[in-house]
Amino acid sequence: MKAKKVTAIILAGAICAAAFTGCGINTGATAASMKNQTVTMGMANFTCRYQQANVEDYYKSMMGAKSSSELWSKDLYGNGTTMEDTMKDSVMEQLHEMYTLQAHMKDYDVSVTKDEKAAIKKAAQQFISDNSSEALKEMTADEDTVEELLTLYTIRSKMQKAIEAEADTNVTDEEANERGYTMMTISTTSHQNDSGNTVEYTDDEKKQLKETANKIEDAVKNGKTLEDAAKDEDQQTTTGAYASDDSTLDTSVKKALDDLKEGETSDVIETDSALYIVRLDSETDKDATEKNRQNIIDKRKSDHYNEVLEGWQKKDGWKVNKKNVAKISFKNSLTQQDPNASTETQTSTETQNAESTQ
Repeated sequence: MKAKKVTAIILAGAICAAAFTGCGINTGATAASMKNQTVTMGMANFTCRYQQANVEDYYKSMMGAKSSSELWSKDLYGNGTTMEDTMKDSVMEQLHEMYTLQAHMKDYDVSVTKDEKAAIKKAAQQFISDNSSEALKEMTADEDTVEELLTLYTIRSKMQKAIEAEADTNVTDEEANERGYTMMTISTTSHQNDSGNTVEYTDDEKKQLKETANKIEDAVKNGKTLEDAAKDEDQQTTTGAYASDDSTLDTSVKKALDDLKEGETSDVIETDSALYIVRLDSETDKDATEKNRQNIIDKRKSDHYNEVLEGWQKKDGWKVNKKNVAKISFKNSLTQQDPNASTETQTSTETQNAESTQ
């Protein structure tokens, strides 16, 4: 995989190692447990901090946070849950998933091969070598812990593939079919005035909009294309495709499309929020249909995987020690990069899956 070298520069300025949050964690304490499996705080902290390092710079840029502590203390949804809490909850669920899959490897005749184990060991050694002792201590990372996480990633990938292989991938042409259309839309709810402010349309303005839509309808009936008729009235058209079970189109618009034959154009369709005119361009949009076929297959695979996983997890006794997990802190950043860091470390196909979680 391409391994990023996380340096030990934790926050700007001089900080003594004793101040690092990782130092205060009892790595042997229990973070979570389930039937025949205990997740240590060392493993939970490393996985959380590894995920933190992978996404922190992106989130900082996206949210305009100036520091790690500012970023992870944000309450995005106003429900009293910080981004740090959300990330830790997500990681604990990932660990639950991976340890569950590990416990059921025999059900699918899955194993980690000798070559995969060797590649994982090499990647773990490289990770330890690439990072300073301070950074490793902050992450509670040692070779065994890194190996275990990479092994879990490997198992998850192989188990998911095996489980999803059971899903029904036979999608009929009728199930996959998407019909292509062209649509003209005139919003009747609001618009931007000359000052750039969003204002509601008055009743008189709505009448004018309806007259515009009627003019476009008449022009089409007199031989103009929907595109040209709309352009003459300073309106635009868009194209798209929809399936029989589409739920994104307005119900009135979908009904109108369903009633059209290829090449036909509807009258004005009036809804609470807009005026529409639609034309059915094709009974089958080949590209959209094949894309929809793959989407259906992917959903079936995902649904089957989740169904199997949830079935295993119902009675596995999974329990998170919230008091211990609360000790995991994202206050200190692990993302400042060493410009001299090596970025290429080759390992197995599966360890690439670990990289995909970044």
